[in-house]
Amino acid sequence: MSVVASRPGEQALGERIDQLISLDAPARGVIAQLYRWARDDAPGPLAMTAARLLAERVDRESVVFIATGWPDRPHITPEIAETDGPPGAAALALALHRGLGAVPVVLVEPSLVRATAQVVEATGLRVLTPHQAKAAARSAAPIHAAAVLPFPTDREEAKVEAVRLLDSFVPAACVAIEKGGMNEKGFVHTSRGDETSEHMSKVDYLFQEAARRHVATIGIGDGGNEIGMARIREKIAQNVPYGAAGKDPAKGGIAPSTMTDVLIAASISNWGAYGLAAGIAYLRGDIGILHDADVEARLHAAGARASFIDGITGYVEPGADGLAAPIHQAFVTLLRETVRQALLKEKPPIQGDER
Repeated sequence: MSVVASRPGEQALGERIDQLISLDAPARGVIAQLYRWARDDAPGPLAMTAARLLAERVDRESVVFIATGWPDRPHITPEIAETDGPPGAAALALALHRGLGAVPVVLVEPSLVRATAQVVEATGLRVLTPHQAKAAARSAAPIHAAAVLPFPTDREEAKVEAVRLLDSFVPAACVAIEKGGMNEKGFVHTSRGDETSEHMSKVDYLFQEAARRHVATIGIGDGGNEIGMARIREKIAQNVPYGAAGKDPAKGGIAPSTMTDVLIAASISNWGAYGLAAGIAYLRGDIGILHDADVEARLHAAGARASFIDGITGYVEPGADGLAAPIHQAFVTLLRETVRQALLKEKPPIQGDER
């Protein structure tokens, strides 16, 4: 697949997408700073910069790793996880498949594989093994597939698995969505300053090894403690609660240490992933690449059926970060319309059309 040529409205639309994904609808009060710091570090609008990186690096049948999953309340059981992350990973998997012909492989904690697969299949993608998904991409009869794999929580096992996956699948890119990042001491923290490393997949090692191999990497986060936020870690350490030191100062603070090529700071990480998908849709000139409100409703319904909880309310219910599913559906509708209008304005007007 050829590199996507620059489109005339790319910069302007990128700004509008970033405005949408950084709207502080959940009223957490941190995204304004995170976005400003990330934007100061970036060459242009965050989501569009990431979209262009993928459009230039990902070829048809390329594997793209998408890491997500955040065990929430692991002191009770590691099988409790939040709804911010898996829907974004699923929607991005669909966009990568539709827009770039990629084979998406979602990486999550071993305890979350089955639940995450349910969310991915809510997009219409069939969850298969990675090799089956690659075969599906070459099938004459239509079959649209992705894979969901466990990634180890044990540090040494994670290091080995990172090398194995990169050797086996030679991915074109790695994307982390709402994925806790290790600090300089190797610990992952919640935004409340609690150390929560034990049950978290150690995908930092995958991203670190991917960077050494010059594989494109993208991090998406909303709190300052996710993979990719190392691009602005000094600002986080100095200005965000628990940035430099968590509740146990000996284990460092929430600011991560694993870098990515691009950081997308969003008010909700799912929205950052949707913004990235919107950028791909624009660059490919096809709004159908970005999922619609009906698919968004299915994603959240599937998350509830799979027992994901809203990380803010603590309830098993359709929604994420304290906002009910209809709010997320409205967001997707607005995002799609924003891209659609940009594409319409770039088409030559029909004779007699004075718009």
